[in-house]
Amino acid sequence: MVKKHFLFTAGERLRALRSLTGLSRRAFAETVGMKPKDVENIEYGNQRMRDEDFQKVCSVYEDFSRWITYEGPLDSARVTWKVADSAQRAAVYLVERHPQLLSTSGLSLEEWQARHEEVLESLRKEEEELLKRDE
Repeated sequence: MVKKHFLFTAGERLRALRSLTGLSRRAFAETVGMKPKDVENIEYGNQRMRDEDFQKVCSVYEDFSRWITYEGPLDSARVTWKVADSAQRAAVYLVERHPQLLSTSGLSLEEWQARHEEVLESLRKEEEELLKRDE
């Protein structure tokens, strides 16, 4: 059995960064100057991240340099807030779609909605904009 030295592999961190940016695999690859197939192979663990891959990613996403290379800290408070905001929005989205997740929280759906009114409203606006674009 191979012992995992890091909490996440480089491929898992790369995928998380791509997800945080909201870019498709192709768009992310173009942004950092890699081939989409290489990004895919790294994310799925079929290929190791080479030094030049790290350099390409880190030159575009400098605030994530230490984290993407060895799970070090994020280098900017702004990024930390963006990550926290993204996590909150994801949690709100999940609970809105699956209210049964509140069963162990001691909150009613109405109490929960009141606490997260701002995030819920921004999610609704984004959804409306996406629907308008699709029409």
